Amino acid sequence: MKLKCVGEQTVTHGLFGGLKRRENHKKYSIELRNTENNFSCNVEVMDQNKICTSLPKLKDPKNIEELKQLGIFASDICLNENLCLYENDPKEIHILLGADTAARLFTGEIKNLSPDLIAMNTKLGWTVIGRSRITENDSSSTLMSLLVNDVNISDLWRLDTLNINDPAENQSRKELEEAAKEHFERSVKRDNEGRYIVSLPWIHDHPPLPDGRKIAERRLNSCIKALERAEKLVDYDDVFQDWQKEGIIEEVDPMQEIKQGQHFLPHHPVFKENSTTKVRPVFDGSAKERNDCLEKGPNLVELIPSLMNRFRVGKYGVIADIKKAFLQIGLQERDRPYLRFLWKDRGREGNIKILQHKRVVFGISSSPFLLGATLELHLKNAPDHLKETAQQLMRSFYVDNCVFSVNTKKELARFISESQALLSTAKFELRGWEHSPTEDKIEERQEDLKVPVLGLLWNLPKDTMSLDMKGLMKEDKGPTTKRKILSTVHRIFDPIVFSCPVTLEPKCLLQECWKLGLSWDAELPLLITERFERWKMKLPKLNALQIPRCVREDFAEDSKLSIHVFCDASQSAYATCIFLRAESADNTSCQLIQARNKVAPLKKISIPRLELLSCTIGARLAKATISELGLEKIPIFYWSDSMNALYWIKRNENWATFVYNRVLEIRKLTNPEDWRHISGTLNPADLPSRGSNAEELVKSLWWEGPNWLRRPIEDWPVSETIPDFDVVNSEKRKTIVSVTNTTTEQLEYFSKVSSFRKMTRITAWIFRFYKNAKTQKKERKGGTLDLEEVEAAEKFILKQVQSQCFSGNEKLNLQTFLDSDGLLRVKTKISQRSDIPTFRFPILLPSKHAVIGKLIFEKHVELSHAGIQILMSSLRENYWILKSRKTIRQVIRTCVICQRFASRPLEVVSAPLPEDRVRDAYVFEVVGVDLCGPLYLKNKTKCWAVLFTRAVYRAVHIELKRKTTATIYSDNGTNLVGTSNELKAVDWGKIQEYASVKKIQWKFNPPSAPWWGGFWERLIGMLKSILRKVLGKASLQFEELCTVLCDAEGIINSRPLTYLSEDNEDLVALTPAMFLQDVKEIGVPDIDQIDAKRINKRFFYRQKLCQDLRKRFRIEYLGHLREFSKICNESKIKEGDIVLIGDSNVKRINWPLGRVIKLYLGKDKKVRLVEIQTKSGSFLRPIQRLFPLEISQSEKSAVPRPPKSDPLSTMIPDGAPTSSDSPAVPDVNPNVNVCSRRRSRYGRLLKPSALLDSFI
Repeated sequence: MKLKCVGEQTVTHGLFGGLKRRENHKKYSIELRNTENNFSCNVEVMDQNKICTSLPKLKDPKNIEELKQLGIFASDICLNENLCLYENDPKEIHILLGADTAARLFTGEIKNLSPDLIAMNTKLGWTVIGRSRITENDSSSTLMSLLVNDVNISDLWRLDTLNINDPAENQSRKELEEAAKEHFERSVKRDNEGRYIVSLPWIHDHPPLPDGRKIAERRLNSCIKALERAEKLVDYDDVFQDWQKEGIIEEVDPMQEIKQGQHFLPHHPVFKENSTTKVRPVFDGSAKERNDCLEKGPNLVELIPSLMNRFRVGKYGVIADIKKAFLQIGLQERDRPYLRFLWKDRGREGNIKILQHKRVVFGISSSPFLLGATLELHLKNAPDHLKETAQQLMRSFYVDNCVFSVNTKKELARFISESQALLSTAKFELRGWEHSPTEDKIEERQEDLKVPVLGLLWNLPKDTMSLDMKGLMKEDKGPTTKRKILSTVHRIFDPIVFSCPVTLEPKCLLQECWKLGLSWDAELPLLITERFERWKMKLPKLNALQIPRCVREDFAEDSKLSIHVFCDASQSAYATCIFLRAESADNTSCQLIQARNKVAPLKKISIPRLELLSCTIGARLAKATISELGLEKIPIFYWSDSMNALYWIKRNENWATFVYNRVLEIRKLTNPEDWRHISGTLNPADLPSRGSNAEELVKSLWWEGPNWLRRPIEDWPVSETIPDFDVVNSEKRKTIVSVTNTTTEQLEYFSKVSSFRKMTRITAWIFRFYKNAKTQKKERKGGTLDLEEVEAAEKFILKQVQSQCFSGNEKLNLQTFLDSDGLLRVKTKISQRSDIPTFRFPILLPSKHAVIGKLIFEKHVELSHAGIQILMSSLRENYWILKSRKTIRQVIRTCVICQRFASRPLEVVSAPLPEDRVRDAYVFEVVGVDLCGPLYLKNKTKCWAVLFTRAVYRAVHIELKRKTTATIYSDNGTNLVGTSNELKAVDWGKIQEYASVKKIQWKFNPPSAPWWGGFWERLIGMLKSILRKVLGKASLQFEELCTVLCDAEGIINSRPLTYLSEDNEDLVALTPAMFLQDVKEIGVPDIDQIDAKRINKRFFYRQKLCQDLRKRFRIEYLGHLREFSKICNESKIKEGDIVLIGDSNVKRINWPLGRVIKLYLGKDKKVRLVEIQTKSGSFLRPIQRLFPLEISQSEKSAVPRPPKSDPLSTMIPDGAPTSSDSPAVPDVNPNVNVCSRRRSRYGRLLKPSALLDSFI
């Protein structure tokens, strides 16, 4: 119309069903005038290729005559061509006026033409509103066959986009489907034979349905002529006769009154010479008037990929179909008049009779829905013993075709038998069973037996799937047009879409035709024609394309399954493909499950955005596929070769609208941690995204997956994700924060805030306030802080630190430069690497500054209190800290939590042996006592062996029959402490009065210091080792056990105390037994036969032996004890120190705290024992059980407080577990900042200001 554009406007179209679509339209300013040129008005309009479908013309003669009598001129009535105002098509709509404009045009003058029709006068002329009585369709059949509608084209692509469409497109349709199901369940019933009786799913407030008898009569005449030419009229009539006998149809009395209306269905014959029924009637239910009155139900095409997935997952595939499925469902009487048809009466020449259906008719748009709903209802009500098979059948039907798979022959036989029995109760007969070859019936199959399955061909002997290429072999004469390309590509029916790389080329050609604005039947340019012919020439190669029906090669129980989703994009398309990987001990297989590709939009989109689109459809397809196969619990891996798309997915940031919406959907459908990067050469999705011809596809074997996917997971490709930051950052929402500050003085709150994060956020809030104070109220920014604001605040703080510590005169031995933000950065040797800028050019920071200490400490806590190496590596990602290792070590030493877990026990030099261990003493004068047991006797009673170990000569005795001891050492066992208390209560003075018994002195080790009694603990270990090896699981009596203990005592006392020499001239090694008896064997000679002189001589000889023995003991044994076996650094401890009290039976996190209140010095003036104060009291502990926190008074003030959420930040948890030896410790040192709590002078606990928390 050659109008001048005045602007553009984005409009959201609210469509029927709640769907919304945003589109850009150009705006134009036009002037509207009436035909008399006495009225005009200016209107702003928007462009649209097609406003709406054509409107019906006014054709009722009565209405036309009435308008003439009223003097109303209607443009529909063009009696004179010169007066006709139409340009081209008299039904075309040029301008659609909205209510806002139409309100200005109404004059209020109205004329009633009929009850349903009025004429309304406007300033532009008269308009007729309402419904005309005559609604007969005047479009010819030829014209209808040539019509190609955009909606129909989109339906053709629907199979290629199943499970990857926008979820919002399905919402309204599902609501309608649910309403149809509810109506079905309310109206369905069963007759006495068990047959289901249903009613048609009429749409509420549907328009009146015309009877259509005239059309049915015309079509009947054509049908009869066709049958007569083929000489099949009798056969065709026999079918109706048989149906009438079976009760499928019934004849209607023409004189019967029609109370509620009727409708006639046209029908025509279909000839199949190779079928048992040579000719059969097909009823035409495509009339728009009828379909507008009935609910269509769910789109069954969407079930095909799901059924195919379940058909391929089992070891044995099985198919069948229901015999005359639609005709097995009865129809309620009130709906039968709407399914009538006409037929020639054989008995009366030239007469036509009326028949009507008593069953559901194949060909009506709602019939597949009624069949599916009936099957579903019947299977839901299956008996309990058939529930499992019923559940399998509910997921295996496409209309009347049953498609399923099982894993064992036993399951196969049960599925077939139980399915037949279950459906037969509803008058459904399953027939035509075919299944994968079993081991015992492989030879019975024909070599090339192929059966159709959901549009594909199933080679039963080989158990493979292939495309049905019969339709593609037809010769298409005439020029190459858009219609011819579209017709050819949609002859390839592939519900698995494994041939999508081949079908991409013609889709791209169609897109180019649309760009050129070519009509459907216009001959295409030579370049496009040649490309199409080359592609079509190689299509026969698809005959050789066969993929395994089953996606698994073995069904071992130990097989590990995993799903792998690959995504890729090119300039022309984006694609995704899903593989199932099965790994067992012997083999690893990989097969394609589903694939999809879509042509890139006409509007130019960058490659990273297309890659993100491929990830989006990959996530959608994976979600649907996993749900269909019930594989929600197996691992899933997502692969993409786009580092930019992976960066967007893994980082939940404030991206621009396009990226944000798709990342949001991907993160809802998948776990971002499951996404991995793969190089483009190893990505199998590269083929469907770029396309290929049939020959290349057959050679590629891409449906078997990449070779590396069959290797162990350790050999899978691993690559670092380094995106192009210029690209990824361009998709961020723009937020500008500009602050200029030239002062170099440290801001006051820097030193008062303990956390670097709080410091950054406070600064960001100050910047927000500063910016809002300079802007108008309606333009001020609110809400939470943006990432850009926080980053700007952090840069400001670091710039302040640099200005305070670097004056410009320092010799840093580093190449530095100032970036655009005024920050000092370091030029590294890897500046040419393709990496993030902060890694290539880190920010230079000083080593001694309070802010840097807080930054390091915060990173230390963020990395779960990592060590120096990990923390240093993480900081180097963004910062270059001078003397970083030393600085980090100092910060970690101030971390109370780390010291709690990393501190080592206190050490002290080994003490000299006490006098009781080295002085000369008689046997068992100084002993150590301990109990070994319990030991179990045969009568199930317990007994304990008491070991008395000689402190000097290292001898042991297990029976109390030696001389009275003077000194006893032991641990703090309750029985031993009780014995000591009993001995203290004895009146030793009275005992000495009657006997020379010395008072026994009992000395105890400190608690939790078993090594203080090492000289007897070692022998207890030797005794236990002997008893374990000798007794095993045997049970002895008391006397037998005493004998065994005596033998063990002799063995222990016979051990050498000094070095055993191999020289036979050296002296025998010293043993403890030498100090218990003088000779190895003791005899009892007759005393009367020994004279006195010999006895004296023998006595002096034995005295000399004892002296020599003690001399050897002093030189050979005690001489070695002078050496210290371990030299250690002495730990320093003083009163008032806070320490952890170690306990080997309690986890370190639950160790209590205590304060040293007293030190005990040894004879060498060394501290080995201290007294600890806790909230439960005080007790003794050796210093080896104490773990210092190593926080000096100078360091306490510099320790940053751990975050509030850390349970260890309180140091002493109130609910910490306690024991008798290690009670929980209260807050004993108020000088430690970490433990301190500030209180008011009235004792109330002070809380931080809530105002400060709102900024943090």
